[in-house]
Amino acid sequence: MVYDVVLRKTNNRYIAKSQKWPEVYVEENSRSEALRQIKTRLLDYLTNQVEIVQVEIPFPTNTGNPWIDNFGIFKDDPTFDDLQAEIAAYRKEIEQEQLAV
Repeated sequence: MVYDVVLRKTNNRYIAKSQKWPEVYVEENSRSEALRQIKTRLLDYLTNQVEIVQVEIPFPTNTGNPWIDNFGIFKDDPTFDDLQAEIAAYRKEIEQEQLAV
């Protein structure tokens, strides 16, 4: 696996911090030692200290946001493709009228 690590030098010390796991960080005297230590700490953290699981969160049926609440309402509409074609034709017509002006 590849993880992004933020590495910075402050007061002649190198601080390496995992971008995904900000609680995993080290402070060392050398750049190479900071990188070596952050790899060790990340491996320990991910294998011994936490468990990464995927969970499914049911989406509420009514969020109050009309964009979300109406998303996908036309998925089974057999005339949807015809509507899209008409919209495209209308936009093209408007573009041509604007170019003629």
